[in-house]
Amino acid sequence: MQKEVLDVNPLVKKILHYISITGVFMMAFGFLYLLQMYTIGFLFSLNKLEINGFPVPIALYSIISIVIIKKYIKITSPYNDK
Repeated sequence: MQKEVLDVNPLVKKILHYISITGVFMMAFGFLYLLQMYTIGFLFSLNKLEINGFPVPIALYSIISIVIIKKYIKITSPYNDK
């Protein structure tokens, strides 16, 4: 059964690969962002910090989440061309 799923058109396989990679990245990013917001943000009151009306935690949590994903999480897909 699994062989039938992976034997698809190369263009469709490439599209499914990018959708899978994007979904895994979004899930990891969202989890890390929320984890930071509800732990570090509440402990040190960072969620209230603003500079000229721009909420600083948005940039801070996003940068930290991307760095953690790049350094420690390997994102793969079952549709990857080997």
